[in-house]
Amino acid sequence: MKSLLKIVTKCIDGFSEQANVLRLAAIVGGEAVIMHGIPRTTIDVDILLFCGDEKKDIGNTGKAFASFLRQELEGKFEVKNFKASRDPSDPLKHDLIIITDLKKRFKKLDILIANYQWELEGLKSMDSPHTGPLYPYPKEYLVGMKLMAGGVQDEEDIRNLFIIMSDLEKEKALGIARLIRRDKNLTRVLSEGRWS
Repeated sequence: MKSLLKIVTKCIDGFSEQANVLRLAAIVGGEAVIMHGIPRTTIDVDILLFCGDEKKDIGNTGKAFASFLRQELEGKFEVKNFKASRDPSDPLKHDLIIITDLKKRFKKLDILIANYQWELEGLKSMDSPHTGPLYPYPKEYLVGMKLMAGGVQDEEDIRNLFIIMSDLEKEKALGIARLIRRDKNLTRVLSEGRWS
């Protein structure tokens, strides 16, 4: 039996081919942390997706892709799409597509539509192909996403990622933290736990 990730990856490829745009996608969240070699559990799979022209389409794919998914998945899965929250206290500033298996055979799958230039930079830095299997988002950019999310598990993931990161990756992560104005948060997270 195919996994939901494989099914959705095929849909992402089909959508980008139909729209004649470059697909940039990566696994983020807890699943990416696991794929980087850190043992943990997760209840869902998260994907960061960008399809389109980076000058005009960043953060502008959600509604069209959700419609495409509903058509492709033919009622076997529930597909909900949400516009990015405008609430300043909400850390999630992405359009979001949530795919749930109606028969509950697969983990829930969340697709975050890339909304920031630094996220797009992270996708472009990957050696992954523009079709086929998805790879984990680079560790240093994953730290940026975890800093934006700001949960307890995110902080633990950041500490664990820093253990396996190279000095160059750590420097890049610090630069991203400064860019997103979370450098004080990163310093605090790293000073707690194993780093103290």
